[in-house]
Amino acid sequence: MSTSTLVAGVLWLVTLWRLPSLRHSRKQRSLALTLATLAAAMTFEVPQVKEAVEAAVGVDARLSPLLKHLLGVTSAAYLLDFVIAVVRPQGLARRTRLVAAGVTLPLMLTFYALANWTPGGPVRLGEGRGALFPVLYMAVFTLYIGIAMFVATWLFLGGVRHSRTLLGKAGLGFLGLGTLLGSLYAIQRIIFVTVELASGTSFPELENLLSTTLKQATVLSVAIGVCLPPLSVAVEYVAAWSTLRKLLPFWVQLTGAAPYVVLATSVGGWRIPFRLERCVIEIEDACLALREYVSIDMYAKAQRFVCQEGVDAQLSSALAEACWLRAAVQIAQNGERLGGVAYPPLGVTGRDRASELSWLRAVSHAYLSSPVVSEFVRQEHSISHAGRFGKDLLT
Repeated sequence: MSTSTLVAGVLWLVTLWRLPSLRHSRKQRSLALTLATLAAAMTFEVPQVKEAVEAAVGVDARLSPLLKHLLGVTSAAYLLDFVIAVVRPQGLARRTRLVAAGVTLPLMLTFYALANWTPGGPVRLGEGRGALFPVLYMAVFTLYIGIAMFVATWLFLGGVRHSRTLLGKAGLGFLGLGTLLGSLYAIQRIIFVTVELASGTSFPELENLLSTTLKQATVLSVAIGVCLPPLSVAVEYVAAWSTLRKLLPFWVQLTGAAPYVVLATSVGGWRIPFRLERCVIEIEDACLALREYVSIDMYAKAQRFVCQEGVDAQLSSALAEACWLRAAVQIAQNGERLGGVAYPPLGVTGRDRASELSWLRAVSHAYLSSPVVSEFVRQEHSISHAGRFGKDLLT
């Protein structure tokens, strides 16, 4: 299997994967069309496809390069539309871009039809009236590709710092690398043509090697860049599932003591991020409800107990909160809310999303498995039981 066949196959696989997004937003539609036109363009580099086209229309027609170049320009136009939708949602020179693409494609067709093509390479001065048209054809194509790829590189690399996920940054980086390689492809084409026109010297083997390598590297970089951002969504989904799985036993304990905080509306099992959001909200609501069963003195006592046990300073706050929460759950099963007292503060208050989840995981782990928390609750239960027993004797 040739490299061109492999590259075209990879592109078609990515295209089929992204094809359902055609019906979504303009951004997703532009990306899907970018991949489809790029895959079609690279298909005309597959030896078997080129041979089939040449057998159908003749070698002299040079139809494969024409279709490949037209699809390449179309792909570059859609790629610009995509990156602008991602990085500059307010838009960027839309009318200019439409005019540029609208002029480039007809000019290419015109110069192609008028050109006196001669075999031996992509650009060769012919003879007679059509001698210059091959050069004009390639100049228009190369100029559009070069400018489009330069602008796309600037936008992609500029958008890396605004992405909120590591895979998102990597995806934009690979897309920027791909368009940068596309710019280099255009530059090397200009250099080889200029050298040939100025001196009559050509390097067809080196030109073909660089051109093919840069094209294939561009395509693969773009394909990788397209795949990485969706992978970040999958990673976030798995992370949400893992966090939800860790928090659910904690949620069961807290909402068992304060069942009225649980929302009545059911949620589909596959909606993991939404279920996690709801789980967090209900845990926090349950904490607010349960703290009405203990005073701030219980919170202070939990802090002192944790310090006496020699717990690491980074974990002490989460352990202290787990201590008074577990005590509050026990009291809520048989006791009454306290009035006229200060309640314990919640450690989750004022945190950003990542810190909030990290805090709740730490409190959940301490609540469910820490021997320090179990010992604190045992001692509080013994003191409470002894106090009630003493009251019973006095009465």
